[in-house]
Amino acid sequence: MDFDIIHLKEVDSTNKYCRNLGKSGRKNLIVISDVQSSGVGRLERKWHSQYGGLYFSILLELNEVKNKNENIGKLNFIGSISIYESLFDYINNASQSMGDYNIKTFGIKFPNDLIINVKGNNKKISGILSEVNRDYGFLILGIGININNDIPRNLKDIAISLKELTGKEYDRFEIFNKFIDRFKNNYHLSDSEIINKYEKYSKTLGNYVKIITPKEVIIGNVFKIDYGGIYLSTIDGIRHVNVGDCIHLR
Repeated sequence: MDFDIIHLKEVDSTNKYCRNLGKSGRKNLIVISDVQSSGVGRLERKWHSQYGGLYFSILLELNEVKNKNENIGKLNFIGSISIYESLFDYINNASQSMGDYNIKTFGIKFPNDLIINVKGNNKKISGILSEVNRDYGFLILGIGININNDIPRNLKDIAISLKELTGKEYDRFEIFNKFIDRFKNNYHLSDSEIINKYEKYSKTLGNYVKIITPKEVIIGNVFKIDYGGIYLSTIDGIRHVNVGDCIHLR
């Protein structure tokens, strides 16, 4: 799998840029921007995208995805495990000299956030926004990773950058290239291999959580995760959830 790469200094949204390219017939490319003026995360939340972070979107041909029995859930899994593997060594190496966090708390929070616990707070270091357009036949995986960027004061309790976490500054494109290598490798794994990796890196599996959906709030223990969502054991029985905010309760 090879990608054409478009590098921009600034754009409103790499997902939006990819969407327009997809509608014009372009496929299998990556748009990366130094800054996003209107970056968006899951549930239409603003993704603060100042200089120093890593912001990019992968535009894939939907026909190719279908032929490989892929779906948007699977691509989210591949993106999540690839981010984890791209960042692990940097965080692990620095953890030997830092006392504020434990590498064992670094992992994936359902569905596709990368978090680490710092002084008792789970803080997001990366997130994914995916979208599919069946009319034009493409899928977009939008990724934001906090590398050297400053986190706004009002978000410091819930988000952190790699620089703030480790006290070091990093080469964004070294991390980007590492991600692409991991993504290509993980893309060709079997379903069982991908799910096994996701489960290994997950901080939601086995946890007691609260899921907030547009219609209800569900509380229970997560005992299974697959491309279609998570399975919880609740006081009302087994529940399957594929959308919503996930809050770890312990």
